[in-house]
Amino acid sequence: MTQYVSRLVNREGFVPVKARLAREDIVFLAAARDDVITFCEMTLRLIDLHQPRDAGGITSDIGNPMCRCRACMWRWPCPTFRAIQDAVDRTPGS
Repeated sequence: MTQYVSRLVNREGFVPVKARLAREDIVFLAAARDDVITFCEMTLRLIDLHQPRDAGGITSDIGNPMCRCRACMWRWPCPTFRAIQDAVDRTPGS
């Protein structure tokens, strides 16, 4: 679907009105756009929840204190934050 639609873009960067798309294609594209926006909002909320905080206690390295995630209390960076970071850093198709 994506390859088909991307071939419709003309030199000016627009899809001409005369392009033929089925109603199902338009519905799919609109739903996909909404799904991507919702997924991004959820990811931002997860990142906001999973932030480092000082674990408290005594440390031998004052400049680099141990931190824990404020949501799940795992050592920082927590598995949730690492999974999000890995997904964002991954190049498409890898």
